[in-house]
Amino acid sequence: MLAESTEMKKQSSILRKQYAFLLAESTEMSARYTEMRKQLSILSKQYAFLLAKSTEMRKQLSILSKHYAFLLIEIELDRVLKA
Repeated sequence: MLAESTEMKKQSSILRKQYAFLLAESTEMSARYTEMRKQLSILSKQYAFLLAKSTEMRKQLSILSKHYAFLLIEIELDRVLKA
C-alpha cells in the first residue's frame, strides 16, 4: 500500500511538471500569436497606404503621359509650320 502511494505521488509530481511546462508553452504561443496579429495589422495598414500611393502615382503618370503627348504634338506642329 505504501509503495502504491509513493508511486502515485511520483506520478502526480510528473504530471504537475508536465502541466507547468505545457502551460508555459501555451503562454509563449499565445504571446507569439498576439505579436503576429499586431504585425499583421501593421502590414495591412502599410499595404493599404502603398496601394493608395500606387493608385495616386498611376493617376499622375496618366496625366504626365497626356502632357507629354500634347508637348510632342506642339513640337511637331511648330516644326510643320516652320517648314
